Amino acid sequence: KLLANRGLVDKEEIERFLYPSFERDFHDPFLMKDMAKAVARIGEAIEKKERIMIFGDYDVDGITASAILMRALTKLGAAVSYRLPHRIDDGYGLREKFIKEFAKLEVKVAITVDNGISSAVEVEMANELGIDVIITDHHTIPEKIPNAFAILHPKLPGAGYPFAELTGAGVALKLASALLKTRTKDHDSEIKKLFDLACMGTIADIGSLRGENRYIVKEGLSVLEHTRWPGLSRLKESAGIKGKVNVHAIGFLLGPRINAAGRISHPSDALKLLLQNEAHSEILAQQLEKLNTRRQQMMVELMGIAYNMAEKQAADPVIIISHKDFHAGIIGLIAAKLSEKYFRPAIVMEERNEVFVGSCRSIPQINILEIITTGKEFLSHFGGHAAAAGFDLPKSNAAKFIKKVKTQAKSFIKPGEAKQVLLVECELKHDEISKKTIETIGLFEPFGHDNEAPLFICRGLPVADFGTVGKEKNHLKVKFKIDSGLVDCIGFRLAEHLNTVKRAKKIDVVCEIEANTWNGRTTVQLKIIDFKPVAMKQVENVEDEEEGVESY
Repeated sequence: KLLANRGLVDKEEIERFLYPSFERDFHDPFLMKDMAKAVARIGEAIEKKERIMIFGDYDVDGITASAILMRALTKLGAAVSYRLPHRIDDGYGLREKFIKEFAKLEVKVAITVDNGISSAVEVEMANELGIDVIITDHHTIPEKIPNAFAILHPKLPGAGYPFAELTGAGVALKLASALLKTRTKDHDSEIKKLFDLACMGTIADIGSLRGENRYIVKEGLSVLEHTRWPGLSRLKESAGIKGKVNVHAIGFLLGPRINAAGRISHPSDALKLLLQNEAHSEILAQQLEKLNTRRQQMMVELMGIAYNMAEKQAADPVIIISHKDFHAGIIGLIAAKLSEKYFRPAIVMEERNEVFVGSCRSIPQINILEIITTGKEFLSHFGGHAAAAGFDLPKSNAAKFIKKVKTQAKSFIKPGEAKQVLLVECELKHDEISKKTIETIGLFEPFGHDNEAPLFICRGLPVADFGTVGKEKNHLKVKFKIDSGLVDCIGFRLAEHLNTVKRAKKIDVVCEIEANTWNGRTTVQLKIIDFKPVAMKQVENVEDEEEGVESY
């Protein structure tokens, strides 16, 4: 049933999904348009000792993509260095100031990672200054494609690559693979050393966990468990990660620490750690830890303001708020929280001098980039994709932009149509609440975008015990009695519904099933996502009973 729900019915497709392999699922990088051209130019630069500049981004995907190419090119003896933009001082993407700097530094080849596809003007300037630009990107392709020396983008028309959903780190990994394949004898072992970095970027950027990405993440998680990069080892230690690493550890522990540098400091702090050998790695890891703690404190302080402002727009098709105290490094997180709470697109803007800096997040049903594009004539700069986008908005245009976007958003989806639903895989019978089921589900890992952790419905679970747990007693703990014995259930942040459980004899539960290890003992646990008490069946009349009608 799980396979069928994922559209997997063909024997070969099932085999590739359950047991992805390097030989079969890591595609030849030279299938991508312009790859041979890019590799030849970089190879020439290595031979001539020409200076190569990697230009990255300030998020996890951009930082890990930069680390991948820095590692690969350094191994190949290239004269390579990097630049990452400062979120507030520089904004997203390649800017003319960087091109001018590269020219002064006599850079001959500039490689963008996780950006560049929207930098037609900047690329033209680079061409005039004698700098060959190689773009590696995965973002939405604009109307005007840059006249770059080479463009590595899996979604570019005619790209010829069999998998279109690579993230920035994934595209960087393919370029590194092509370079190592061309210039080393031990390509397979060398490229696998970089999978931990690529896996982090893929997960953090919410890349699809199907196809080649699935193999990159599955292999990368294994490599990350015993990573060879000292800085990354220190970061794992500071995050409290021991032993096996999973998607959750990257999404909620490692990723936020790397992102913290780009949000409220400089992304180079994180990249230095990923490139650092033993010396200073512990100091850099501690620095990221402090930045992440500060980021968390800022979120607590600013979310109260954001919720108060958003509540007044709760019925609008899109929420748009701004405040002088909002920070450009935090507004994306605020927008995500608002979008999740009100289940609609959210646009959060920092008020900065004569411009609003905006960050947008959306729900699966609505493409936020399409919405803000309706007001593009008012924006000085914008970009992104369906789920997340950003822009610069001159304050003089703010009223017109907000009015246009609010009006146009109604045509994308009407209020009330965007309903939050739980997609349940199937019913899980009481005798299927077992370790065997957990083992079966384990074959479907890693879970994430396009391969969500399966949700099941368990009907009529008899309540045996209940209570609250956690430091703040905000989690619901329930024990159910089934034929095999008692089964524990945990409902995170559901303690407010304790009285509902108290009054119920049986409960229908939508849940995940997982193994819970405590004090060396592993048991089956259900993680409650939603639940509903089962009302006692009452027969309203004989006629209904005879027709088999159940009235509750």
